[in-house]
Amino acid sequence: MKKTKIFRFDDVCINADMKLINDMTDFMFKKFPSCIVLWGVSPLVHDMSNEKSDVEKQRIFPKILNAHSDFRNYYQVDLAGLPNLNPKATLAAHGLVHVDHRLLPKPAQEMSILISASLVKSKIFIPPFNKWNKDTQEICDEHGIELIKFEDGWLSMEHNNYNDVHDKWYLHAREFELDNFYKWFKNA
Repeated sequence: MKKTKIFRFDDVCINADMKLINDMTDFMFKKFPSCIVLWGVSPLVHDMSNEKSDVEKQRIFPKILNAHSDFRNYYQVDLAGLPNLNPKATLAAHGLVHVDHRLLPKPAQEMSILISASLVKSKIFIPPFNKWNKDTQEICDEHGIELIKFEDGWLSMEHNNYNDVHDKWYLHAREFELDNFYKWFKNA
């Protein structure tokens, strides 16, 4: 018996190209009518409007923050809001701030998870950077929130070729142009 395919978009935010994400979402539903398209929504972002490339403008935070040792740099956000959300997509919280939640004390993790879940009206949490710990799991369990774990078999559409047997895929839409996105599914 075939499992339901799940396609997960991380970093859905007000910086993202929502036309691209919606076009991709519509394509997935046409190609796999019974699939689940999961959007990991981030409500607080850095102002990326001065970045040179269109890809960088769609990020939640400047890429250089990955090199910084102080995770509090991720707190220096400029903008708040939710993009227009597709009613066909299943929504998930992606944290109030896009930071490795393992670095946060438990009360800060709880605040991030609960506020972001409340804002997107979801009982699903996708931890930024796919990073979680025992505290993350306990918070989600206590509040009836499903924790999406990379270790549960997720593969990246950016780094893995499509295969029809696999059922859990994630991506950052900004890393694809629509034509390349369609080509990724060539063996489907």
